[in-house]
Amino acid sequence: MNVLRGIAGAIILGLLFATSVSAQVRVTVPGKKYAKDAKITATVSNESSQPITVCVASGQISTTKEVVVSTPVPFEIEGKVRERWKALMASPEGGGDHQAVVLESKKSLEFPFWPPDKGELRLRMKYWEGARPNMDCAQPGTDAHEAKGVTFEILRKLE
Repeated sequence: MNVLRGIAGAIILGLLFATSVSAQVRVTVPGKKYAKDAKITATVSNESSQPITVCVASGQISTTKEVVVSTPVPFEIEGKVRERWKALMASPEGGGDHQAVVLESKKSLEFPFWPPDKGELRLRMKYWEGARPNMDCAQPGTDAHEAKGVTFEILRKLE
């Protein structure tokens, strides 16, 4: 009976730890409303006590007022379409280069992008616990965690 209690306690502690790490990795943008052509800088923050690994996809592009620019980011940009979230900017299947990037504990990285569409958007990012600099991002494993940013709005013009 004591063995079962010990196992149950270890499982509960493991679940609590996993939840606390997930809550400490965030992908955020500084505002709630942006103009359609605005450059937005998203911040990926790791406030956990251990490093994490993200896959940065470089096959994505953003269109600015003047030019089309490469936009390497570790997240998908999703838009709300008919009350459902849909990927608006993601690296094409099998296209682009995906690089594993380690983000150390208590550090953050910034990723500029231009919104692909107007409306209600959010950022969604997968990450893996621990430093995995040689991880194959094409087949990263099933132990990914997910961070979703708060929603923000893209307007034709800022009011």
